[in-house]
Amino acid sequence: RGPPRLPGVPRDVPAHRDVVAPSETGVLVAPDDPAALAEADAALLSDPARRKSLGQAGRERVRHEFGVRAMVDATAAIYRRAAGR
Repeated sequence: RGPPRLPGVPRDVPAHRDVVAPSETGVLVAPDDPAALAEADAALLSDPARRKSLGQAGRERVRHEFGVRAMVDATAAIYRRAAGR
């Protein structure tokens, strides 16, 4: 079954930008703007189709870009570069 397919509404900071593609996999909001967070949450709560679409896209992005296989491949590439290969 896997993890839930829910879209993210994280703060717009560098680490979150690595994971969330705005309007594709979730919604980024300004770090110090609780009104924007409430608005983004309300918009997703009122739009089940968009919520489902963003959630599924986010899950696929994380699975492909941040799953075990992707992390092993990225780590191996770092070691290969460091070894000069």
